[in-house]
Amino acid sequence: MSAEALPIVLEDYLAAHARVAPFIRKTPLVPAHPWLPGDASQVRFKAECQQVTGSFKARGAFNRVLNLPDDVRRQGLATASGGNFGAAVAYVGKTLGLPANVFVMNTSTPITRARIQSHGARLTVHGDFWDQSWDAAGANVAEHGGALLHPYADRDVVIGQGTTALEIIDEWPEVETLVVAIGGGGLLAGIAQAAKLRKPSIRVIGVEAAGCPTLFTCRAEGRIVKLENVKTIVPILAARSTEPLNFDLIERYVDEIVLVDESVIENAARDAWRHAGLAIELGAATAVAAVTERCFARRDDERIAVVLCGSGSDGMPRD
Repeated sequence: MSAEALPIVLEDYLAAHARVAPFIRKTPLVPAHPWLPGDASQVRFKAECQQVTGSFKARGAFNRVLNLPDDVRRQGLATASGGNFGAAVAYVGKTLGLPANVFVMNTSTPITRARIQSHGARLTVHGDFWDQSWDAAGANVAEHGGALLHPYADRDVVIGQGTTALEIIDEWPEVETLVVAIGGGGLLAGIAQAAKLRKPSIRVIGVEAAGCPTLFTCRAEGRIVKLENVKTIVPILAARSTEPLNFDLIERYVDEIVLVDESVIENAARDAWRHAGLAIELGAATAVAAVTERCFARRDDERIAVVLCGSGSDGMPRD
């Protein structure tokens, strides 16, 4: 049986956390109070926006690469990314002394490209869509060797992302509900399984922007679907489909998937900066809005941890 086909157990998450801990930050749990007083006084934010490279992606990237055979990783790392995973792979390469090739789309921003290059990775701009960049990264590995790293549909990556949940529960054992934004589903899949294995009574809520209801639709139809029309202000969450590994874990461990109206997401990012000094991307703001807009049923005193998946300037004032 291949490693990819092995069942994932709690010990895999615990081992991954010990493996990546020397290379990442244990990000803080920030109380929402007094920003969200009254019925949100028990909300806390897991500030992965303060993670190395600015997002949770470093967890999965390090776990994947540290699990590779030495002879493979010495040949180099390659991936395709909309930004955060590419920056994480570039940082892993710099930290471990490995060459890294990151393929991004034509639509990637100058800030994204600069962040990736700042860690010494070779940057290639190819294609208008992620799957075109992914094909180019695969062709590069086929020609030159090395490891092709998928940003979310990979067992080791999913397990690495799930270490976020272990930190939340260890620091706040009383937590009752986790709220997590959904892109390709790798973060939600890992967090949901790790959390349920560690604390079976915990509730896990997945959140999507209404303009890209990928997992919401998959769950409603009971199968993986590919959305034809996606129109969202949150490009980092705009995955039109998911993968079997993620879908299976989400179906098994996620209690509910909710949608957030596009009109309130930017306000959530602005409020995070204005009231809590948290510079978050719109993906993280989508999860925040699910709580502030009461997109799911909850008690007024429910202990809720919201994962702020990444940093960004979306909520900061424009001069």
